[in-house]
Amino acid sequence: MVAKTLIRGSIFRAAYGVLALLLPNLLVKLAGMQPEQIDQDARYFNRLFGGRDLVVAGATVAAAKAGAEREALKANIFCELTDSVSIIEELRAGRGFDQTLAIAVGFNVIGYLTWLKALRALRAGSDDTAS
Repeated sequence: MVAKTLIRGSIFRAAYGVLALLLPNLLVKLAGMQPEQIDQDARYFNRLFGGRDLVVAGATVAAAKAGAEREALKANIFCELTDSVSIIEELRAGRGFDQTLAIAVGFNVIGYLTWLKALRALRAGSDDTAS
């Protein structure tokens, strides 16, 4: 169950990564925005995050298949934490809660829910082996 959850979460992460890296205008449209609303810097940094997510997704799948679920889970939770810090710091810097941050929070919440599901399954598996 842990590996399955990690792999499913990685599919979602990889899909975002491919769209952000190779099809940024489609990603923007899927988010309900127009490509003209996104400047070059935002598009570039989104591509960087897409690359990060592709690497994390690939490493997570490899780790899950190798039985290293705990390490894969830690990496994914750390990504969610850094995304949360980024959202908080944008708000602290005076940015209003706009559509971009709303989408970021949505992705962040989905990520946390996915990885917490995997954590529960991991702990349940540990409890089973401890009995």
